[in-house]
Amino acid sequence: MIDEKYKSEIIWKQKYSNELADFRKKAYKFENLMPKRYVLVLTNLCNLACTFCFQHRKKLANSLNADDWIKFIKEIPEGSRITLTGGEPLVIKNFKEIFLETVKRHECNLICNGLLLNEETIDLLLSHKNFKVLSISIDSRNNSIRKLANLKEEKWDEKWNHVEKMMHYFQKRKKELGYPECILDSKTVVLDENADELLDIHKYCIEDLECDTHSFQFLKGSPILGCDYMYNFDDIFEKSDAYKYQKWDEIKKQLNLVKKYNFKNKKVGFLHPKVDELIGNETPLNNKKMDTLNEKRHIKKNFLPCAQPWSSVHINNDGTVFPCLSVSTGNIRESNIKDIIYGEIFDKFRKTIKEHGTVEACNRCGWLQLSQG
Repeated sequence: MIDEKYKSEIIWKQKYSNELADFRKKAYKFENLMPKRYVLVLTNLCNLACTFCFQHRKKLANSLNADDWIKFIKEIPEGSRITLTGGEPLVIKNFKEIFLETVKRHECNLICNGLLLNEETIDLLLSHKNFKVLSISIDSRNNSIRKLANLKEEKWDEKWNHVEKMMHYFQKRKKELGYPECILDSKTVVLDENADELLDIHKYCIEDLECDTHSFQFLKGSPILGCDYMYNFDDIFEKSDAYKYQKWDEIKKQLNLVKKYNFKNKKVGFLHPKVDELIGNETPLNNKKMDTLNEKRHIKKNFLPCAQPWSSVHINNDGTVFPCLSVSTGNIRESNIKDIIYGEIFDKFRKTIKEHGTVEACNRCGWLQLSQG
């Protein structure tokens, strides 16, 4: 049986995702609400060039600058949740000004690779109660997989040692400021290359780096999912082949060990897509549920109708607005965000998803929810 201390640990570390889930249901039902979550792709440039990244990472001549982003953030309904991401969001010039405008009226999350963090930036983040989550991508102990994926980076070990120090500094400052509910999160892309290390990576993130949460993310099955270049609307119906993991049995074995570890040590971890739980008990992961994550093709009957386009929207670094699949519904340079959300193309996208439940391009999307028990 789960004890009360562990239960309370799970509740507060799931608070923000649960709030979005509740809003998603509400927005799907009433259909007249502006999204709660706004994902701002501040730049598609990155200081890394990981081989498994799905972004193009090419500089666009018409990219938004800090003033453009600040103007847009002022249009977003007060009390929204804004995720600042990229590329690498800390690459953009005048990040500080963008952040300060964000936290005036909105909750804020930051997803980055950690290499450009410094004490000044961390102090900036933690100086505002509206800052909620810092997420850092970590795919192996010492992030050695990213080292191999970025062979031109000659000082990787030195730079990653800096990231480790900054993560410890973040947790130390958080305690000093009496700011316990701000979460330090780590995200690991599950690869065949790290299949036999998932428990060790989890321990590294939770024990060595003192992360509050750790998520395991699976390789996307469609190039249209949340990328930084747009497709034609009808491309969402094209079948695509997700990567078929060769070490799938080992991956499941390792994730079962992670679940046992979490229960024994009262720690918190997640799967994305969340087809099963890595928290709460020691019950082995359900093989039938897990195996849906290693299908090459999207099998619609396995999943509930998706409501994510009613609660979340992305804005690309050139101002293009897209729901979740990278299909342009307008541009903030040309229209107000409210007009775009209630506009013809966004409405067509929502009606399409409501009619079909999910489409082929939803293949292994992180927001999928299983229909089976």
